[in-house]
Amino acid sequence: MNQDSSSRGKTYRKSHSVLDVSGAVALGFYEKTFQFLHQDAENALHRPWHKIERGLRIGRLRDFVEREKARLTLNADDEELLFKLLIKGLDRKILNSKASVTYDTDKEQITEIKGLVAHTTATGSTKYSLIEKKPVATQKRRQVSAAATTTGPTVQAPATQRDVA
Repeated sequence: MNQDSSSRGKTYRKSHSVLDVSGAVALGFYEKTFQFLHQDAENALHRPWHKIERGLRIGRLRDFVEREKARLTLNADDEELLFKLLIKGLDRKILNSKASVTYDTDKEQITEIKGLVAHTTATGSTKYSLIEKKPVATQKRRQVSAAATTTGPTVQAPATQRDVA
């Protein structure tokens, strides 16, 4: 395996003199890619809520907060606290499902957030809270083992008239 460096094969690079450098092919490729990405960005907000990316969801939540501010005449502090609460709910995956957020794909806006409760205090400020549903799991029924039924004494119920007839 001891070979002289002159006997080894040398790697040659292809010359690109025959390549058409007018850029027409490359420009068409980039233009199609740009059109595809632009169309995808336009259609991104027409998707259902659970298929929208996180950044777009945050934008929709910000829009929802602005509409709530106008509807309930919230002050700046209440608006900021509501937005922080919704972001925290998004981080904790409370607002990830389409069951928790009613999203209108035609209008591209949030219609309702289920579990969002507003409390107006005596001072006039509005406090919001997200009610989080705890997951309810069905429990498996215990089956009576065959050993437990055979070892115990068997007691029969008294016969009724229906059983006799």
